[in-house]
Amino acid sequence: MLKLSYFELLSNRPVVVPGAGGILSPKLREIAALGIENYRQYLTVLSMDDFELFLSMEPSALLLQRVLNFFIQEEVVCSPRHNCFFLKTGKETTGTVTRESYSEICDVIFQRNNIKSMQQEDPSKIENKKASEIMKKLQKGRAQKAAHAKADDTMDLGNIISAVAGKSPSLNLLNIWDLTIFQLYDCFARLSANNIYDIQSMSVAAWGDKDHSFDAAAWFQRIYQPH
Repeated sequence: MLKLSYFELLSNRPVVVPGAGGILSPKLREIAALGIENYRQYLTVLSMDDFELFLSMEPSALLLQRVLNFFIQEEVVCSPRHNCFFLKTGKETTGTVTRESYSEICDVIFQRNNIKSMQQEDPSKIENKKASEIMKKLQKGRAQKAAHAKADDTMDLGNIISAVAGKSPSLNLLNIWDLTIFQLYDCFARLSANNIYDIQSMSVAAWGDKDHSFDAAAWFQRIYQPH
């Protein structure tokens, strides 16, 4: 799988998957135009790893085509006869989405949207029978945990937009829509870390740092950790 650098994730430029196309991190205004529920549905569709099943029926193939068109720079055209999607720049075919490349493309899309990949390893591909059974049990446990987990309203996208627009010295509800979805979450994490730093620095200024625990360089420490 292609693991993107922090720089690539922050960039608003497409990240090229070799043999495929340029994977975008959608801007907030593009998500708003699509609709937040449609955006969530698109990510759910990409979590379903049965590529050939999507292509087996025209409605599902066209749905996946719309989804890929939202996240890929090139025009995505379904070709059931070739069992793939062609990526076109003008009239020229510049890449493909195939059964072999689909998982990697989805993984890069998830990275660019700041979410953990929802695709799981296929237990049937594990040769060791005991390891395969353990993988099945782990996946079942994760699915049950996810089904009973309560949504955290504070991490709702609308609330994150409001929090960043209200806290940032430069972003507001007029210009925040030009951020990519990854940039938004990165700004949120940085603002949260800097808020803690500001509280600690004020405490040290007022009461001193007797145990020498205050890190003056903490404000620029790396906060992003790969999923």
